[in-house]
Amino acid sequence: MPSPNVPIVEGINIYPIKSCHYTSVQECQVDSLGIRHDRRFMIVYQETNRFVTQRLKFASLSILKPTVNESENTLTLFADGQESLVLPLKPDLSKLRQRTVKLWKDTLDVYDMGDEAGSWITQFLVNHRKHDRQNNHNVDDPIGENDPVDPVRLVTLDDPKKGVYSRPAHPKLDGIHTAFSDWSPISFGFSSSLDHVNKGLLETGISKGNQIPMNRFRNNITIGGTIPWEEDQWLVAKVGEVTVYIIQPIARCTVPSINQDTGVKDAWDGKGPTDYLKLRRQFADEPSQGQFCCDVVPLTSGKIRVGDEIQLLERIPKEFKQGPIPPLA
Repeated sequence: MPSPNVPIVEGINIYPIKSCHYTSVQECQVDSLGIRHDRRFMIVYQETNRFVTQRLKFASLSILKPTVNESENTLTLFADGQESLVLPLKPDLSKLRQRTVKLWKDTLDVYDMGDEAGSWITQFLVNHRKHDRQNNHNVDDPIGENDPVDPVRLVTLDDPKKGVYSRPAHPKLDGIHTAFSDWSPISFGFSSSLDHVNKGLLETGISKGNQIPMNRFRNNITIGGTIPWEEDQWLVAKVGEVTVYIIQPIARCTVPSINQDTGVKDAWDGKGPTDYLKLRRQFADEPSQGQFCCDVVPLTSGKIRVGDEIQLLERIPKEFKQGPIPPLA
């Protein structure tokens, strides 16, 4: 049963560089690549061209703070112990070298932001090597004390309409692409469902008495005014000026075990929130995963503002409804 309340937008976070710190805003513009300025930059290894993220090794990226200033066309990188670096938010791509990179299974043609950006971020990773070793949450690939830091580059993308960058967001929705997020252009998180997760973390003892904020899941839009897990039945909604298609719950990795404001890993046993989600939020189509938040594709452009009411336009038809698999006793 849906909540009798009208759902509203409680918060908006933008992540200018994939896996780095967030910027909270009161409004955002949505286009065919998702939220403008969200994950339009990404760090890759210089030699292999493979993407670099918190998920793989680098908890410290959560404290690399990028800010955007659209009126001044600047992307500024901040980090303790380093002078800030100012880069063009929308660079002249004709002056940048193209680079072919790998993001999960996708091969993408992008643009290299240059030596200064690459050197600055490489130095950041060198400066935070001890931090990353102490807060490594990738148990399958520990960081050795003497492991070197491989040089990295910062890359950006062009409008897919120009024919260089292509990453379709959905096989049946022409013209909508995803920037450097893991999958969908936008992600939603629901406050009531997070409250339910936090209650479960306490009841099971998994979190050792701790609770977590929504930003652990690095979602873009936080929605209030629903009952827990109501989003499992959402299909199409209008959020502010934007009509969106809700695709599926998001399978979670171990990143939610990292405090996104300090880069410090929780002192919990196991994998933290992921352990709980695998216990209570597994679905038949991905039975080994724990899921939270939703992948979302925009069907129209426009603005979304904090405080906007949300109109649910369509629910998942009864014959296609899924629920989480009941946990084993």
